[in-house]
Parts: sequence; C-alpha cells; structure tokens
Amino acid sequence: MPEDVWTPVGLRSGRTVRVHHSEAGTGGRPIVLVHGLGMSGRSMVPALQVLGRERRTLAPDLPGYGRTRGGGRPLGIPGLADALVRWLDAAGLDEVDLVGHSMGAQVAAAAVLRAPGRAGHLVLVGPTRDPAARTWVGQAWRLLVDAPRERPALIPVAVRDYLRAGPLTMVAVLRHALRRPEEQAMGGVDVPTLVLRGSRDPVAGQRWCEDLVRRLPQGRLQVVPGAPHGLVFSAPEAFARAVLGFCR
Repeated sequence: MPEDVWTPVGLRSGRTVRVHHSEAGTGGRPIVLVHGLGMSGRSMVPALQVLGRERRTLAPDLPGYGRTRGGGRPLGIPGLADALVRWLDAAGLDEVDLVGHSMGAQVAAAAVLRAPGRAGHLVLVGPTRDPAARTWVGQAWRLLVDAPRERPALIPVAVRDYLRAGPLTMVAVLRHALRRPEEQAMGGVDVPTLVLRGSRDPVAGQRWCEDLVRRLPQGRLQVVPGAPHGLVFSAPEAFARAVLGFCR
C-alpha cells in the first residue's frame, strides 16, 4: 500500500500548509504525478502502485485539493505551479520526472518554466485547454462524455474529490485555466516531453495534442489504444509502460 506523508510548505501568500502526498517504491529518479482539476492524488493511486514497482513515485494533493487544505483564495495555474515547486523543495526532491494529468499537465508545464533544470522528463497526459472547447461549459461537457468510458471505480473517487474541492472553486480555476494560452509558452519547455493521450479521450483531442508536440522543442506524441481521458486510473498498466519507457 502507498505511504501517506505530510510536508509543511510555505506558500507565496505567506501561509504554511501541510501538503499530503502518497508514495510508493524506491530507487531511480523520483516520478511525481500531478492530479487534474478537482481531483487529488487518490486518482493517481493505481498508476502510483504500478510505477512504484520500478521507481520511487509520489502523488501530492495540491493546496485546496484532497487532504491538503487551501492556502486562502483558490490558486490558478501559476499559483499551483509555484506551490508544486515549493513542495518539491520542502520534500527534498532536487530532480524529478514530472507527470501531469489533465489540468495537472498545465501545472506541470508551468512548474518546468518556473524552475528550469528541475525536471529530467515531462509527461503531459490528456492535456487540457483544447481550443476546440473554449468555454468551461464545453470542457465540462467533454468530461461528461468521457465518464462512461472510465473504470466505474473512478466515479466515487471523482465525486468525493469534487465535493471536497467545491464546485465554485473548480469552475473559477477552470475559467482561469482556459484564459491562459499555455501552448504559446511551450517553446520554452525545453526538456524531453511526452504528450500522452488515450485514443478514446474526448477532452484532449488528437489535433490539439499534435499541435502541442509541434510547439515543444523536444516533444513527441504517444496514443494509448482504447484508453479514455483518465488513463492514469482506468489504464494504469499501459500508462506506466508509456511513462517508464519514455523516462528511461
């Protein structure tokens, strides 16, 4: 079973929060899994358990999500990226392979820009902000379309995490994320980067992922056949094979 760890982290606001993370495995450069909007590290546990067979793997709950309390007002992408880097510092993680899922991909990419040299590899899994769905309503609709494609066990995890985060917070953060043209900054993400999507992912479309790869200096695309948006939970073995193969 994954180990539960709490680390005090001082945020830019001046507040200190105890950031919770789950951890499994030993050895190698640590892999850090960054959850998506409204979710927590609980959504990463199936992948964490598989990755932990070969590498030390950690899945934090960012401030305001899961078992980590918020640090005041809800944090947007820059605030979450800053909190992630500060947690890496507090946890003594000097160099990691960084994996972000859904909106967590935006957070992970922003963290790489904020702290160059910190990530050996970057994996963007089902990255959000597909311009084909420019509003939070459009994004929410895509998530609803995706829901029946996921493992049924993901639904209670998502419901619990969404209720804990709060729908108003989720909408506010999603609106903020949609206003940030992250793809314009991808030219500065100069680390080996894998854009990973499931072939049945309605949230991160194929054309959008191909566009991201073209903008990344060291980008490549991999598609997991038959997998939905939440492949970290619904297809953890295939997800882990892709991540480990790339991060070697």
